[in-house]
Amino acid sequence: MAQLPALAAVRGLRKLLAAPALHCVPLSEYPDSEAVFRELYALSSHRVWLDSSNVATDPVAGRNRYSIMADDSGSRGMRAEHLNGVTIMESKLVIARFPGPFFSWLDRNWDSSQASVPALPPGLGFTLGWLGYLGYELKRECGGNAVESPLPDASLIRCSRAVVFDHEARCVYLLAEAGAEGRQWCRKAALRIRRLPSAPPRFGTRLPPVQFSAADSVQSYLRKIAASQNEIVQGNSYEVCLTTQIFSNSHESLDPWDFYRRLRRASPAPFASFVQLGAVAIASSSPERFLSITAGGHVRAEPIKGTRRRDTSPQADRLLMHDLTTSTKDRAENIMIVDLMRNDLSRHAEPGTVSVTRLCDVETYKTVHQLVSTIEATIAQDRTRTAVVAAAYPPGSMTGAPKISSMDILDELESQPRGPYSGVVGYFSPNGAADLSVTIRSAVFHTSSADGQRLSVGIGGAITADSDPDDELAEIHTKATAILEVLGAAFPV
Repeated sequence: MAQLPALAAVRGLRKLLAAPALHCVPLSEYPDSEAVFRELYALSSHRVWLDSSNVATDPVAGRNRYSIMADDSGSRGMRAEHLNGVTIMESKLVIARFPGPFFSWLDRNWDSSQASVPALPPGLGFTLGWLGYLGYELKRECGGNAVESPLPDASLIRCSRAVVFDHEARCVYLLAEAGAEGRQWCRKAALRIRRLPSAPPRFGTRLPPVQFSAADSVQSYLRKIAASQNEIVQGNSYEVCLTTQIFSNSHESLDPWDFYRRLRRASPAPFASFVQLGAVAIASSSPERFLSITAGGHVRAEPIKGTRRRDTSPQADRLLMHDLTTSTKDRAENIMIVDLMRNDLSRHAEPGTVSVTRLCDVETYKTVHQLVSTIEATIAQDRTRTAVVAAAYPPGSMTGAPKISSMDILDELESQPRGPYSGVVGYFSPNGAADLSVTIRSAVFHTSSADGQRLSVGIGGAITADSDPDDELAEIHTKATAILEVLGAAFPV
């Protein structure tokens, strides 16, 4: 595809970005979601599934009512990738380069003046728009240092049609931009969906064996814990969210989609996702929401700090939950991040609207117990949605507090860029709504023709003055459990 001159490219893209009215077609069918994703998106190399995979067991009622599937197909589909300080936008006919910060580009392209929107089911903020991931290294635009990553700092698709599952009403909605193309897609998608089964398909062959290496040895990680505590003693931080990675380099390809199917069944989560954008794929069972923003400007953050493994013995499991609930250290970690998020949101909120509506509540999942809080606010009339996201970025639960000095410490201690891990996955809709999860409990795949496939799993925990090093080591093992069990792999020594 030839790259058009800058002015012509921008004009062409502006026409494509103009937010049209929508079709919304309800279907009474409620087929298996894996079957739908495979049927409609198996051949797409740029596809996103925001997957509320633990609907039946979610500890917060109604939080994950909807799941969303989309790709960049259609004449108005588009892709955007930010790398080395340049955002490249590509449609079917036009490629344009936009030097400058990613959040400036997002502010120009995340419209909040959508044309006619049909009556949507209650609580559904999604009205098409941009979907994908933002990486941790975008911190360079939010007060952090510049750290180079081999992967794009952000990668998104702009979808012109999507499938939305309503798990409460047990039905499906087809969303498409108004016009003949959108109506035709809805008709064809409805016919294909109506043929699909309601039960999930069985797995085929086993996944190929995976052997992991560790970015940090046990002794190396213990030294970094000690260094983090020394920074805290010196007054440079209150809490340092130290992370590391385990990884596997292989010339044999492990299918990220096949892996994700198994992960979502083994470790269902409210903010699970599968993102495949060219050479990068993310398979996530994230339990943590970064930010949700409604079309009306209401913001909600749900940071996690504090984790305990589950136990097969009910009595032992109850004791683990009680230990988490009563832990002074874990509550202190959580409250520090709550204070950080309150400060981040207050920068662009209507005065008096920032509130903590849930503090240190325990949420239980298949493999872990988590300590979760909720902070809410209303965006001020003269502030933009992008400013709110940038002010809170990266997620404070993945940096520590204070954020800027903690990120500086982490840059010195961590031996590799985090990439998509510790960033966010989600959507930005043209009505001003967004929903973004923190990219944790995730496997990141990067495939290149020269080096084969690299699989990395980021893990970490919050280090405080009271942290016990052995407990911190046990926590990173706990957080990797679900992914390692799906792969039949062991934590590297």
